[in-house]
Parts: sequence; C-alpha cells; structure tokens
Amino acid sequence: MRPKQRFNKYPYIILGSIHIFLLVYSFYKSKDRKKHIVLLLNFAGFAYIFEYIVVALFDGYIYKPKFFNQKNVDKIIGAIWSQFFYVPVSALFITVMKFGWKIKLLFSFYFFLIERLFISMGIYKNKWWRTRYTFIGVLISFFINDKWNEQLNKNNPLILFISFFNLVQVTWMNTMYIFAVLKLIRYGKWPFFTWKQHFEIGPLFGLIFSLIIAWLVKTGGFISNFKALFIMVTIDSITLRMRLLKVKMPFLNLPIKYSIILIAANYYRKLVYGVPTVWKSTPLK
Repeated sequence: MRPKQRFNKYPYIILGSIHIFLLVYSFYKSKDRKKHIVLLLNFAGFAYIFEYIVVALFDGYIYKPKFFNQKNVDKIIGAIWSQFFYVPVSALFITVMKFGWKIKLLFSFYFFLIERLFISMGIYKNKWWRTRYTFIGVLISFFINDKWNEQLNKNNPLILFISFFNLVQVTWMNTMYIFAVLKLIRYGKWPFFTWKQHFEIGPLFGLIFSLIIAWLVKTGGFISNFKALFIMVTIDSITLRMRLLKVKMPFLNLPIKYSIILIAANYYRKLVYGVPTVWKSTPLK
C-alpha cells in the first residue's frame, strides 16, 4: 500500500511539469506580461472559490496525491495544484495564443481524459461530481477568460476590481494554507480545531478579508493601508476571543501574515491599476 501511495504524487508532478512548459511559453509569447499575470491569478481566484464550495463544503470529489498523510491537507494541496496551476495555465495559454473554439474544445477534452485517467489510477475520486461537469465547466471558463481579457484591455472598472480582489484572495488562501500546514494558524471550533473545520471556516474568513483589503488598498495611501491593517487585527482579535482561531506565537505569526498580505496587495494594485508607487498618498481618481 505504501509504494502505491508514494506513486500517487508522480502523475500530479508530471502534469505539473507539462503546465510549467505551457506557462513559460505563454509568458514568452505574451505582449503584456503584467496583464497576463493578472489574468492568470484572477482565473485562479475564481477557481479557488469554486473549489471551496464544491470540495471543502460539499465534498464533490477528492484528490489523492499523497503529498501529506493527513487526508484533508492532502486533498486541498491537490485542489491547489489543479485550480492554481493546471486549468488557469491552460486558459492563459489559449488566450495568449488567441486560439479559437476548436482548441478550447480540445483542451476541455484533455482535462476530461486526465480526470478519467486519474480515477482509473485511484489518485482521484468523484463523489457526486461527474466528469462531464468538468468538461463543460472548463470549456465555459476558457471562453469567459477570453472575454475577461478583453475587458481588462478596456480597463473596465468592475473587472479591474474583481481581478484585484481575486489576486488578494489567492495570496491569502495560499498563505493560510502554508501557515496551517506548518501548524502556526488554524481556524475551527474550540476545542477541536480539526482540519475539516479549518478548510470550511478559514476560506470564508479569507474571502471577507480579501474583499475588505481590496476595497481599501485600491485607493492607495498610508491611511488606506492602515485601515486594512486595523480591520485585520480587529477581526483576528474577535475570532481569537470567540475561539474560532488558534495561533501559535500570535505576536510573531500574525504580523508576518499581515505583512505578506499588505505587501502583496500593494504590488497587485500596481499590476491592476498601473499605479507607480504603492504608498502614494493621493487616492486614485
């Protein structure tokens, strides 16, 4: 059983290697790499929300890469590989290369076959989810990604803000996953704080945090960043008092978390809105 479990990770790694090539080639061919970073991470942001609903809340399917012994942690790292990397990179490649519906159909069928292969290998399992849903969902997402790219080119204010929010929330989700795996931060219900509780409660707080941070930081300036920091500290203080959050060495790890999120948010602000300095005191008009 143990050799089989060790084998589980290699198909995920091989598939990842293929998409590393696609990612590098996409940015090599890209004429606007900053915009395409935004497009890639925005897609990943929507994919994370999708995975939160389908996998964490409703247990639609299970990834089994066996990178970790704890099944909930392992399931989520499989979701991260899929929704942060495989599908978004493919969508970026299609958009950058300006492929039409035939290639979109081909890539959708490719993911359909990958899913069936992984099921047959026992490294992925559908529950109520069906492979045909994957085919349809991926195909639709490719067309949406092309339209999103067009709206980014037009500087549509709503599309810009949603993209900014998605970039922030992807960073928040990844940061919290790493902190949780390192046993530094865990969401849950006292006294249990199970992994299942963490992946049900944590992302919900992440979406709330990310929306507030994106709304405040997009205007720029020290005051906006201070407000975002104050709200993060306040919400964390409340959740600690309510015993919905457990933090090891909070006076060290929470400031590290705040710094990562705010630094990333200000960098993303430059990518999305093209603002030359992150601490500029004059708000965007």
